This record gives sequence, C-alpha cells and structure tokens, in this order.
Amino acid sequence: MILLILVLKYLLLLLICLFVLNVILNFRLGGKTKKAVLLAVSSGTAKVQPGEKWDLGKGVLLGRGSECTVKLPDPFVSSRHARIILQDGKYYVTDLGSTNGTLLDDQPLTAPQQLHNGSYLKIGGFVLKALIPEKEKAGRSLLLPLFPALILAAGGLELYWQQMLQYQDLGVLMAAALMLVISCYVVEYKGRGDPLLIQLIAVLSALGLILIYRVNPYYGIRQSYWVIAGFGLYWAIQLFLHEYKRLLNYKYTFMVLSLVFLAITILFGVEAGGARSWLSLGSFHFQPSEFVKIFMVIFLAGYLDENKEILRGGTLKFGRFYFPDWPYLGPLLAVCGLSLLLLVFQKDLGMALLFFAIFLVMVYIATDRSYFLLLGLGLFSAGTVLMYFIFPHVQNRMSIYLDPLEQIEGGGYQVVQSLFAIGGGGIFGQGFGSGFPTLIPAVHTDFIFSLMAEELGLLGALAIIGIYFILVWKGIQTSLQASDDFGVLMACGFSSILAIQTLIIIGGVTNLIPLTGIPLPFLSYGGSSFISNCFLIGMLYKISAEKESAEDLKAVADTVAD
Repeated sequence: MILLILVLKYLLLLLICLFVLNVILNFRLGGKTKKAVLLAVSSGTAKVQPGEKWDLGKGVLLGRGSECTVKLPDPFVSSRHARIILQDGKYYVTDLGSTNGTLLDDQPLTAPQQLHNGSYLKIGGFVLKALIPEKEKAGRSLLLPLFPALILAAGGLELYWQQMLQYQDLGVLMAAALMLVISCYVVEYKGRGDPLLIQLIAVLSALGLILIYRVNPYYGIRQSYWVIAGFGLYWAIQLFLHEYKRLLNYKYTFMVLSLVFLAITILFGVEAGGARSWLSLGSFHFQPSEFVKIFMVIFLAGYLDENKEILRGGTLKFGRFYFPDWPYLGPLLAVCGLSLLLLVFQKDLGMALLFFAIFLVMVYIATDRSYFLLLGLGLFSAGTVLMYFIFPHVQNRMSIYLDPLEQIEGGGYQVVQSLFAIGGGGIFGQGFGSGFPTLIPAVHTDFIFSLMAEELGLLGALAIIGIYFILVWKGIQTSLQASDDFGVLMACGFSSILAIQTLIIIGGVTNLIPLTGIPLPFLSYGGSSFISNCFLIGMLYKISAEKESAEDLKAVADTVAD
C-alpha cells in the first residue's frame, strides 16, 4: 500500500523527466550529421593520392594556387580553377574562367550547377567525387504525443485516490486530453512544421491543468475549456491562414487595435491585483494586454521589415553615429511609447516591462545597431527610477523584494510563502497532492511555479525550465530558418514573449527580481493568457510549416530543371 501511494505521488515527476529525456534522445535538438566531402577518385600527380578527402564545409576553392583549399598541382589546372559554395543548404559548383575548363558528370560546366551526391568533377588530370549526405529528418515518435494524456491520467489517479476528482468533471478533462493528444499526433505524422512546438506546449498545458484542478476543481474545469478553445484556435490558424505573409498587409490595423484595446481598458477596465488591466463583460473577464502583445509583435515585424534599411543605415548624423530620420523613427517610437504610457496608466507595470523588452529585442534584430539597445537600456533605467517615485505601488513592490520577511504580515506574505514552498520541496518534492497550496494566495495564477516546485521538487522545476528553454530555442530556430524577413522578425518577437515572460514570473516568485503579475505561459490559470499564447504558437508553427513547404517546392523545381 505504501509503495502504491509513493508511485502515485511521484508518477507525475517521473513522466515529466521522461518526456524531457525522450525529447533529447529523439534527436529533436539536432545532432551530429555526416560532413560533405570531396573525394579524389583518380589523380594526375603523386602529390595527391586517390582516396584523399577535403571537407566542403561552407565552400572551397579548387586550383593549383597557394590560396586554394583543394590544391591540385597539375599544369592543366588553373591557379583559381573552380569554386564550390554552400547556399540554402545546397552545394553549387562554378568554373572561374579556367583555361582548360571543368567537367561536371562529363558535361562542360558553363554556368553554376548544383552539386549532387555522387557527382563527378574532372579538373585537369583529377577526377573528384562529391559525397554529400542527404538531409536527415527526425524520426517519427509514437511515444512523445502520448505524454499529455499520460500526465493527465497520472494526476487524475492521485486526485481520485485523494477523493478530489469529481465524476462529473471526467468528461471535460478527457475531452481536453483528447484534444491535446490528437493535436500532437497530427503534427507528428501529418504536419509540415516542427511538431515539437506543439508537443511541448501540450505537456505544459496538461501539467498546468492538473495542478490547477488540484488547487480548485472549479478553476480546473474552466481551464479545460480554455485548453480546448486555445488548441481550436491553433487549428483554425493552420486551416484558414494560408500564408502568414498576408498579415503584413494589416500591420497598421493591428497597431490601431492595440491602442484601442489599451485605451478602452483605461476607461472601462476593472482593477485586480493593483492593476487596472481587465475588462468585464458580465461574468466574462479578459485581459486585453495579453492580445495586445501579439498585435504589437505583428505590427513591429511588418514596420521594421518595411523600413529596416533606413533604420539600419540612418540619415541624420550626430557625432560618430547615424540615426534614422524622424518620418521613419517617429511613428515607431510614438506607437510604442503610447502603448507603454497606457500600460503605465493601467499600473500594469509587468506587461509594460514585457512590451519594452520585446520592442528592444526586435529593433536590435532588425537593425543590428547596438546603440539602439544601449539607448533603450538607458531609457529603461531612467523610467524605472521615475516610476519608483511616482507610484507607491512600485515602492511597495521594491521594498518587498529587498526584504520580504519584514513585511510577512502584509505585502510580503505571498513571496515568503512562495520561497518556503520552493525550499520545502527539496530535490524530489513532497509528492503530487502533498503540498500546501492554500498558504499561497492566487497560487493558481502567478504562483503556480511555486506549487509545482513544492510538490515536484528541484528536479521537476528544472525539467519544466528545460521544457521552456527548448520551446524558446525552437522558436529562435524557426526565426533563423524563416523564408523572409517578416517571418524572421515575427518569430523572433513571439519567441521573445515566451522567454521574457517566463523569466519575469519565475524570477518574481523566487524573489530574484521584484514580483510582477504576469502569468506563466501554458501553466498558470487564465483564459486570456492561454488563448493568446496558443495564437502565438500557431503562428510559430505556421512559419515553420511554410519554410518546409518552400524547401519542398524548391527541391521539385531543381528536379525539373535537372
């Protein structure tokens, strides 16, 4: 009996750790691939023996000159005879106007041609063979898509054992589990994008759902509906948004929507947690700033893509630096400054910090100008000091951050209980269902990480942080591989949202930085946050899928041309 109790309490931790391990072992993070080489089949001189190999890398220069990577000492070979370059993942060979020419598969090379695996080059008395390994695709996984259902089942068993699981709730929980598993299997076997993006958020969603239900079944059931709706929105994006580039035509529409949402919140919003950031429509409440962050990324990506050259080069000189002219820089600063000002009036300083950080990251990526970054950090420092003296709310948060124990009977109570919970978890945790979530106010929203660390321990906390790290890394990888600059900037902005938001809230509940009221993506309770983050992931997956489609079309075109 004791063994059964221990298994049920730690099965959730085991599944999360197994998921992370399975992700790593399933080659999702990439691995070593065989190098492309040039093999000497026959040689016209004793200085180069048949069987000698040269690594192609990003490209090589062939000839008998001293600067050549592939040195071919033969009087019939020119000093700079030919060049092989890597472009878009494929190798191309070009004759550099050599005296005796180059043969590619016994055909004279008169223009740049793609170098395929097994192609032969004849240069002077040398015959060289290209050995180019095919791009390895990650193998399909039968197990990874099952983990969301396994996590919900393991948590459900423990809740049933503790008589916390209500029979009337089983249908909704099973529907959420079915939505997660089906989504994971479809992207694994039928999708064109990176399936790990969906599998990672499905596991986070399943864990968040079971933790929220463990705190309060009412919120757990509501979160189940948001999970179903969020993944439904994800699929709507994949089915009805044929090209993400179409959003570029509506960048100013998203800008106007952002400002309107923030202005309406100031006029008609309700205050919660010290911030006037919620709109109430009867029994329905939502947080507009969660959607505004998505709209602003789309606007910034479109505007920066359109004006990046001017913003990067600059037209006005101040000392040693060139700055963009006001007609180009002004609208950008005006929109972002107004958005931040509206958030400050709402006292939603956590979201203001998130907006400002995203703005800095995207401008820096678009312009590659470090002085924008330095200027932004300077403005942030000045703004932080100003906010401290203007808002008592900020002063209170700062004093709690510096010494939460001094205010344990007041504003520091949440942070202190959070630290106690995290410290009490130890390495392996108290076991699922054995913590004390009622001691932390609003544990199902801002402090869900504290509950998880208490019941799943340091090992579980590190596993969850690892999942967020892989998710952000995948988002950045999607950005780097996007087929156009708009996709690069949009994927970068969305990845920044996930990374910065996770750092802000985990840093807050562990008292590494002052606490701000930002939910932990996919784990914390909240419909606005979950829906907006599902839209975010849907766009990342769309960018990833269109990149794969573009590669396939290019491969078909190359085949037809050959």
